[in-house]
Amino acid sequence: MAFAYHNVSTTDKTTLCAVNSVTDTLAIQGPPKYITLCNKDASGDACVVDLYIVSQLGTDITDTGTNANEIDNYTTSSSVTLTVDGTNATDDLFKNEQVWKSDGTLFGTCTSVTPNVTMVFGGGILQNIADNDSLYTGTRYYILHDVSIPKGHTLVLESPELNYDPTIYSLVFLLTSVSATQLVDIKVTY
Repeated sequence: MAFAYHNVSTTDKTTLCAVNSVTDTLAIQGPPKYITLCNKDASGDACVVDLYIVSQLGTDITDTGTNANEIDNYTTSSSVTLTVDGTNATDDLFKNEQVWKSDGTLFGTCTSVTPNVTMVFGGGILQNIADNDSLYTGTRYYILHDVSIPKGHTLVLESPELNYDPTIYSLVFLLTSVSATQLVDIKVTY
């Protein structure tokens, strides 16, 4: 058996298992067999968590309601800052997410967000983005949503909860609120 460990103490998304990892071990190992989420909060607070899979293919995308709000941006490998409007562009929606056009064409990966003002594509964009293009991200399928884990408790997930295709979906963990003492230890077993 193989293991991966994560210590999460921020509200940044943590990708536990990613499509096309550098070592390509997911193709061999498949989805996780078990995941343990241990609340190690020293102050006695419960932690609230999300765990979901997110599509990494342009055929399973969701309209975010956020739109490009500037004249054409052209294909480039240089960083692009895109002005947006519509639904608020937030870190949760876009940061480190692939962004798609409605037809499934990949624009690129958003690397940072100034809420409801701009999005940055640090590695550039793969396709032209026109004014008013709707911005899509991979569809999320929640395994856990706003689940509270009491201090000192561990939540264990196993098949069938973790049965998904790791060549299509990435597995993401999110600690939805953080105090100075919150810490979640995560163990992923393959």
